[in-house]
Amino acid sequence: MKKHGQGKHKYSVEEAHVVTPVVKKDGTEVIPEQKGSGDKDPKRAKKSSAKDTKKGKKKKKKFHIYVAVLIVWLVAVTWVIMYEYDKFNTFLLDYEASYQASQPELVMDEVFTHFEQRDIEYIWANMAEHPTASLFEDEQTIKDYMLDMIEGKTLTYIESGDYTSDHPTYAIEADSYVIGSVTLSRDLLQKREYGFPTWVLSEISFPSLPLEGAAVTLPANFTVYVNGIQLDDTYVTDETTVGEDELQYVSPYGGEIPGFKTYAVSGLYYEPEIVVKDFTGAEVAVDYDESLDIYSTGYTSEHPEKEELEQFGIDFSSTFVSVISKDANISALDPYFPPDSVALDYISRSTALRYFTSHSSMTIENTEVTEFIAYTEDTVYMEVYVEQWMQLGWGGSDPEVVPTTTHIYCVRIDGEWQVAGMRY
Repeated sequence: MKKHGQGKHKYSVEEAHVVTPVVKKDGTEVIPEQKGSGDKDPKRAKKSSAKDTKKGKKKKKKFHIYVAVLIVWLVAVTWVIMYEYDKFNTFLLDYEASYQASQPELVMDEVFTHFEQRDIEYIWANMAEHPTASLFEDEQTIKDYMLDMIEGKTLTYIESGDYTSDHPTYAIEADSYVIGSVTLSRDLLQKREYGFPTWVLSEISFPSLPLEGAAVTLPANFTVYVNGIQLDDTYVTDETTVGEDELQYVSPYGGEIPGFKTYAVSGLYYEPEIVVKDFTGAEVAVDYDESLDIYSTGYTSEHPEKEELEQFGIDFSSTFVSVISKDANISALDPYFPPDSVALDYISRSTALRYFTSHSSMTIENTEVTEFIAYTEDTVYMEVYVEQWMQLGWGGSDPEVVPTTTHIYCVRIDGEWQVAGMRY
């Protein structure tokens, strides 16, 4: 009968070897080195050490490669990051530049420069609607008026109440007073990057209201010119005629006394130049009544035959007073009056012919035409002053001076001037 474990394993002497400590001289015990079953010999140990060294070198080489790859990867990643950052930064800069370039104020600044430079041709060319000049002014007049509206003034611009994102509109101010506007629009044919719009000038509005005008009153047979343009009867706003109380002196003999017409024009940008010419075509003076805001002129005192007519008036007046003073016969007046003259008949029946103061002598002195009015080429009116120096039958040696002023209407009848009537 075998005991448990017997025959199964035998222990060698080496396995059962008991290590006995060695006592040194100093009495200490040292356990000697023992060779176990796993110990190797020196040659094998040397080979094993070389193998281990080779493995270490391989591991170190692999580490160096890893580090190099890591460095390359980090450099590559850093480059990519820097590249992408630069690309993104460039994008941001381009985006910002495109955004800024798309602002309508930039275009408005360019347009406004033309206003500051008073570039009226540019402004006019870009106006959507142009004011219409009247017959008496032209396009250049309107341009000059527009320039006057901004000349010497401080110009600015602000967003107007009509401003929208699709149609930016700006008000142009001259010394804070709005004189016009500028409207921009999107350029549909040219777009910027990132969808930003391109703005272009759409139109300029520069309202110019003609506020000036003129009214002129003048004799009906005169002509009036406004800025060199003759007015016809379509501009007549009022007309008056001469009363019969005055016409009675001339009308029976074909004489005329014209009434007055008032002409008016409006819709002018500037105060017009008013020229009035009489029936002979000669320019006459024109007065301006500021309170009534009207120009006017009366009958002319000029006539192509004025000198001859004044002498005629003096001669007639001298003869007339001579007849009245009985220094001349009434027949002396016949050459001055037309046949069947009412005026001459009245003189012949005047009681003054019977009761004039007696005198021994009479001379005509100090004659003068004090007023001369030419109604037409064939009708005039004169006031003639004459003095009669008479030597009376009583009193001193100094002559008696008798002044007289005649008021005569003269008409050309069959080519000859005659007295048509007298006003007392």
